[in-house]
Amino acid sequence: MSLITRIFQRLRRDYFRARHQKAIRQILSTRPVERGNLPFVLLSMVHARDVQAYLVAVKSFVHFMNPERIVVVCDPSITEQDQAVLRQHVPHIELRPADEFTHPDIPRGGTWERLYAIAGLVRDNYVIQLDADTLTVQPIPEVLESVRNGVGFVLGEIPDTPIRLLPAVRERALAWLKPGAHIQTITESEMVNVGLPPDALYVRGCSGFTGFPPSQTMRDTMTDFSRRMTAKLGDDWKRWGTEQVTSNYLVANAHGTRSLPFPKYGTPDCATTDTAFYHFIGSMRFINGQYETTSREAIRMIEAASAAGTALGQPAANPVRPC
Repeated sequence: MSLITRIFQRLRRDYFRARHQKAIRQILSTRPVERGNLPFVLLSMVHARDVQAYLVAVKSFVHFMNPERIVVVCDPSITEQDQAVLRQHVPHIELRPADEFTHPDIPRGGTWERLYAIAGLVRDNYVIQLDADTLTVQPIPEVLESVRNGVGFVLGEIPDTPIRLLPAVRERALAWLKPGAHIQTITESEMVNVGLPPDALYVRGCSGFTGFPPSQTMRDTMTDFSRRMTAKLGDDWKRWGTEQVTSNYLVANAHGTRSLPFPKYGTPDCATTDTAFYHFIGSMRFINGQYETTSREAIRMIEAASAAGTALGQPAANPVRPC
């Protein structure tokens, strides 16, 4: 890639990022979220730069599914002012420092603390992990059904994203394995060789939106998996992306897990008029104005509920649907 191309791409990202940040400020004028009564915990890990984006993500989500508890694992960048903003908009929010969720057998940083927090909470709760770069714009009955039935769900990357046994995972990964391969591919090629149970499963999903049913063993399974992969990969196991692999492994082996229908739940490049849930992953976030446009529509939906006299988290009978 030429220097001119890199400069152009950087300028374009900065332009669309600035437009998005301006658009989402409107979320600060919307009503606070009221505590819901659905039996699950909604958990996110939030960085200071993403506080407003998170508020759009959580308020759009609870417009359709409002849980009993909302938990944020606070990145060390989160300030007291950030915490005050979060409490203003989600008065019942539980703010937990990331340093609370560490273990000698798992890496530090990235989103490992988030996953370790989930692994503790699932002892007594159904937990949904929600990234700050997500938007919910239509009803999500598949997610509600998963919570009610106590089964796991994962955000797939293709239609009917398969849940595979580890030998099949390795076979697929080997086709992509080459010098400089992503750590996810490397890990997927080696999982079958570290002594995991012969019936262990894996799904190539996205940890940005995942449902974990109650489990008394998830935390032990997580640390055991991390120990085995550390023994196999050494310092490579500390690379960015290993938490997502671990999340995929854990949810694949959770009770009744299924992949959410794609592209009803998916990335913006594959969206259709039926898309209900968007995940604006980094490579797709600020390449055009779609994140800004969809965020504006989500905020209008939230404002419309307030104008109709409906508290956030208690959706109107006919919620506004973005175009």
